[in-house]
Amino acid sequence: MQIIFHVDNIEEYLQRSKDYNFPDPPDRCPHSDCKCRVKLKKHGFYYRYYLDGPNCVKIAIRRYICPVCKRTLSYLPDFCIPHFQYSFNMIVKSLKETLTREKTLSSFINDLKRNFPTILFSRQHIYFYTKRIMNNLSFIIYGLRQIDPYIKLFEVSSQRERAREILDIINIVPLFSQRFYAHCQKSFLAPLT
Repeated sequence: MQIIFHVDNIEEYLQRSKDYNFPDPPDRCPHSDCKCRVKLKKHGFYYRYYLDGPNCVKIAIRRYICPVCKRTLSYLPDFCIPHFQYSFNMIVKSLKETLTREKTLSSFINDLKRNFPTILFSRQHIYFYTKRIMNNLSFIIYGLRQIDPYIKLFEVSSQRERAREILDIINIVPLFSQRFYAHCQKSFLAPLT
């Protein structure tokens, strides 16, 4: 199980790694079939990659264990998307480029590799993220409207154009809304239909 926690300064988290001031664990086991009121014990760290632009960094993720049910809990920083190595900004940037590209997909991927040599975007990544956003457009629009019910979306002729418009808005919105940022991250985790 993972709990996502807010990080004010990503650079500080990346620099301090294991020495970062992680939040205290919950006062009870978060697993639904345990829920015992116990003090969760520190259970070391595991490492995962965080890929953002030219940066490919291995980061430490704090783990806790329940002394009763023996299951673990990890604290994932909110700049990471669960089960994804690429940062939210990198995914949005690549999607935006994909949907507005005037080149072939191969030349687009070659440009990505040239600009970001440590990041290995493939044709499969592009298709996966494109399909994911196209299938979750209504969910993302719903999140936008939760923040601002008067948000103006233009009449467009295709879903692809709608996705481009949404990505333009997403580039601005996370600057002032952590809640929407989390909502957009969930939309990438929503099952493909």
